[in-house]
Amino acid sequence: MPEIVEKSECKAIAEPQQTLTFTVHPEPALPETELHCRQPKGALQSRKAGLSLLTPEEIPQWDALVEHSPQCSVFLKSWWLRAACSQVRILGYFESGQLVAGIPLHYERRLGMRICGMPKLTATLGMAIAPSPGKKANQEARENKISGLFADWLSREPVFMQSFHSACQNWLPFYWSGYSQTTHYTYVLDDLPMLDRIWKNMDGERRTNIRKARRLGLTVRECGPEVVFEAACGSFQRQQRNCPYSLQYLCRLYEAARGHEAGVCMAAIDGNGKVHAAELFVWDAQRGYWLAGGHDTEQGSSGGAVLLVWSLIEFAAQRTAVFDFEGSMHKPIETSFRSFGARRVAYNRIARMPRWLRMGLCAAGRWHP
Repeated sequence: MPEIVEKSECKAIAEPQQTLTFTVHPEPALPETELHCRQPKGALQSRKAGLSLLTPEEIPQWDALVEHSPQCSVFLKSWWLRAACSQVRILGYFESGQLVAGIPLHYERRLGMRICGMPKLTATLGMAIAPSPGKKANQEARENKISGLFADWLSREPVFMQSFHSACQNWLPFYWSGYSQTTHYTYVLDDLPMLDRIWKNMDGERRTNIRKARRLGLTVRECGPEVVFEAACGSFQRQQRNCPYSLQYLCRLYEAARGHEAGVCMAAIDGNGKVHAAELFVWDAQRGYWLAGGHDTEQGSSGGAVLLVWSLIEFAAQRTAVFDFEGSMHKPIETSFRSFGARRVAYNRIARMPRWLRMGLCAAGRWHP
């Protein structure tokens, strides 16, 4: 188990604390941490059936739906959405007065256009649908119906792009409505309680890295998000890229996750206090995510980065069922994740946008199909 030595108070946040509440606004202009729940024209006031943007009073129903849906993840929970999104709405589908499906909608502006997309450091969003009893044919017909309604409603958005949870593999209704799809991959360890099996299935070089790091006296300790951010910036700088998120944003996610006993920052540190690698890890009962961080390439031969991964796997084994490396389509990163014996899992990235905009975003490096 990693050594837990201290907790950070995340003093980097300069802005005053805000009360996170769900409020109704006539226009989509929000404080950064609020969930936006404006009622659309023509929405069903009775909430008895059909599609509707959720009101603040219905958010507990959303959290209950997420908790019991096959697509459950920490990223769909309302507290995460409050922390991660500047503008977000939740579109729900009701049957007989009960919320049975929904999808969060995160809004931002790029190139002067409103885009319904993904917030930073959020692996997946997509639909959450309550499981239904009955014959498989009837279940799939119901899923197609609900997905088709969401696809039709979302087609009014100028731009829509989201990564769906791996449990949501059926994107046919979106295809029928003119959306495009790209298959992306993540790597997961399913048998977390069986650490001996994970150790044996790991690439031999990884085991050697871990033993070497321990011989050199490296330990894994809890750290603050500032340490993780510095490690992440170093990794992006080596790729000649700017870090896509701010320290303030990382702190906000960390504090929200820590407040729900769902997040920790950890670092591999040597006897001189030098940080070799650091990472933010978040989890719920179903799955934990290797979310953000980096390592010092000058200390790459120490094995510290590998020791950190293994320590977090041990940490996760006592708290969740699956360890998710959070995916990457970059070959060197994919190779590293696979070397831990993780299983490749596909998930769908669904998009709808004008062709000219897709080409422009690709050329600017702001969209990767």
